[in-house]
Amino acid sequence: MNSKIESLFSAGDTYLKEAKGMFYAQDEKQGRAACNCCEAVKRYIDAYELALFNHLEPSKNYHVVLHTIEQKDPEFKQFTEKIYEVKCFSDEAKKDPEAFFLYDDEINNVLKIVLGVRNYIARKVELGKEFMKEFSENSFMAI
Repeated sequence: MNSKIESLFSAGDTYLKEAKGMFYAQDEKQGRAACNCCEAVKRYIDAYELALFNHLEPSKNYHVVLHTIEQKDPEFKQFTEKIYEVKCFSDEAKKDPEAFFLYDDEINNVLKIVLGVRNYIARKVELGKEFMKEFSENSFMAI
C-alpha cells in the first residue's frame, strides 16, 4: 500500500474523530466540526484520486476531483451529492461560525456520509486491516 494513501487516510480519520467529539461534546464548536468533516472527506477523496491516478497530484477543486474519480469509478457518483452536502455545511460554518448550528439528525447524517465515503474508498484502495478495523468493530457513535 502506498504510504501517501495511508497518510491521507490517517489524516482523514483524525479529522473525523475530532469532528465527532466537537459535535457531541461542545455545541459551540459545531462550525469547526463541520469544517473537520469536510477536511476528512477531502483527505479520503485525495487518497482515492492518488490510488486511481498515481501520477496526479490531488486537485484542490472538489468538482474536478469528483469528476476525475467518476471517470474511473462511475459507482462513486453515488457520493457526489452527499459530499457536496458536507461541503455546503462547511462553507456555511465558515461564513458565520458563531451562528452555525446543526440538529442532531443533521449531525448524524453528516457523520454517516463521511464514514460512508471513507469505508467505500478504504475498500476500493484495499487498505490494510488496521484501517478497516478502525471504525468497524464498534458503532461509529462510540468512537
